[in-house]
Amino acid sequence: MKNSMNPHPNQSAKRRGFTMVELLVTVGILVIVTAGVATIFNSIGTTVARGRKLSELNQFAARLERVMREDFDEMTRDGFMVIVHKNANNGEDVKLFRGEKTDIDNGLYGAFSDGPGRIRRSDEIMFFRRGDFETARRAISPDMIATSHEAAIWYGHGQKRRPQLTGFNGVNNFFFNPATWDSNYDYVNNENQAGAGFTATAPGGLNPNEFARDWSLLRQVTLLSTPLGNSRDVPTELFGYSRSISAQRERLLDSDRQIALQPAARSIFNSLGWTDPSRVSPPPAPPAGPSKIRWLGDEASFLLSNRQLPSYRASGLVDVATEDLATIRSMIQSLPVKVSPLDYAGFNSSGSFGTNRGADNVSQNRDVFEFDFWQTASDLPDSGNIIPDPRDSDELNMSNATHRSNIRMWMIDALPSRWDLSVTPPRHLAGVRYEDIPTRIMFPKSQFADSDLGDLQRAYAESHQEMLGASVFVPRCSEFIVEWSYGFVDNRRVAGDVGFEYDFKELIWYGLDRTIDSNNDGLLDGADRIAATPYRRRGIAVAGNDPITNAARERGLESQQVVGRPGMAPGARFNPNYVEIATFGFMDPKGNPLTGPMGEPNLDDGDEWLWPKFVRITMKLADATDRAVEETYQIVFKIPELEQ
Repeated sequence: MKNSMNPHPNQSAKRRGFTMVELLVTVGILVIVTAGVATIFNSIGTTVARGRKLSELNQFAARLERVMREDFDEMTRDGFMVIVHKNANNGEDVKLFRGEKTDIDNGLYGAFSDGPGRIRRSDEIMFFRRGDFETARRAISPDMIATSHEAAIWYGHGQKRRPQLTGFNGVNNFFFNPATWDSNYDYVNNENQAGAGFTATAPGGLNPNEFARDWSLLRQVTLLSTPLGNSRDVPTELFGYSRSISAQRERLLDSDRQIALQPAARSIFNSLGWTDPSRVSPPPAPPAGPSKIRWLGDEASFLLSNRQLPSYRASGLVDVATEDLATIRSMIQSLPVKVSPLDYAGFNSSGSFGTNRGADNVSQNRDVFEFDFWQTASDLPDSGNIIPDPRDSDELNMSNATHRSNIRMWMIDALPSRWDLSVTPPRHLAGVRYEDIPTRIMFPKSQFADSDLGDLQRAYAESHQEMLGASVFVPRCSEFIVEWSYGFVDNRRVAGDVGFEYDFKELIWYGLDRTIDSNNDGLLDGADRIAATPYRRRGIAVAGNDPITNAARERGLESQQVVGRPGMAPGARFNPNYVEIATFGFMDPKGNPLTGPMGEPNLDDGDEWLWPKFVRITMKLADATDRAVEETYQIVFKIPELEQ
């Protein structure tokens, strides 16, 4: 009997599901398709994310350029300019991050670059500009804020202090207790650890500056503001000080060490920062008491009270100097031949705290300087040292090598970073301090007395902490390079010179040797292009009749002001631990401009000091999320012409 429900019994056997092989093949295809789609979307996401990241970096770089371009556009040649060319870590390799294995400059400079990381630049530049400036410090009194129309602008890598966990409230524990007299010299601190420079850390140590991606570029603006004296409007009462009581009012007024109740450097020159309590004003005025040279922070210091101590800009807490640009220029022009910063109470290069430099007398300070140079010739202890009109005597004019060298040292001494000027070339001692966050966010209640004095102490302590990060300009700036150019091109390069095929008709840039990966092989070596070289005077065969070689232009200054090695053969490499400092900006001793109204040189009034025409700044910025990524930005600035 046939089954009416299934007239074709054999068809049932033919209906079946997918075989295992078919299922596996199908699943495999789906996996491949899914993976492909995921890869496509992941690639798109990565591209979009990187594009967004690059866009953000470019926007950030554009903001930086606007600030820097304004600084350079408003630069004044009434002051001077100092450019420091140096490699971090004394020319040895620096890692970008902990664990970096790359070594792209292996063998470029022999033993200096044969380890992980690479040689990195940490240059500096300082110049003067005019504009409207206001202190970065929180005001102690809301109605008293330091302002100025002149300032010294400094760009350079900052230097964090090594954490010092012992002696929390100790006098020398500047990590937790930042102080204006701290020079940030910390190669060996109280815990016997190695220093906090841009160097590798000894085993077991902690150096916050060891890795380049942790560095920050600072823009320190030092206001040039002379004390207003009794014309300064002070509050009726502040922390128990009354302006109606003469002895208390003087604590609130401006002084050589205080502008608008905030600490001020006595001079733009570090070596003139010390104070001699017995000579607070130059004779013949009768000496005043020590109170005349105090600032209110002396009263607030619960750690130390020493009225001789300077206020260093290297502390990161001081952004005012009690001088104006005219005074600074006059000081440079009036310097005696025999006087250098080493003759005054500068920083002790051995790193000792609270002492003057070496055997120098601590009384050789700003007060002595003013007495020596601002009195009449009959008052001078050695009036024969003062530079006369060069047309009256050839003995003490700008052709004197010692005088030129001393002027250059004074200009370097004006940098906020600290330098040992007793050696050649000068030795870098310390950078300007900064911190990412305050080192003491909370102060214990027992730290300050429940009184007006306790409130004053807390106000200054908190404002010090806030100032630690006030100068940070570019976080994660892993390299900062400054180079300059006279605007000359090399028209007669000899075939075979390193870089010959690249720099024909290009601007010649000066700095330290800098090599770029021009053949894109991922290595820096002798086959790559040299982007800049140390300054060397060009020969007539190369330069032709230009100011560098024309004897009529009296180029005698360059050997002292623009340091270079003219005898070095083109293409030869310099030792990477060498520091080169170029200084620009001089008016002759009579104060006449170096050029006339039509731009012609005033050759009769002293030697010429040629300014560069261009400054080129190259920065590397480390990525915030990908520790192995850096982006490079380069900006060229034109130096303003001489003001007429």
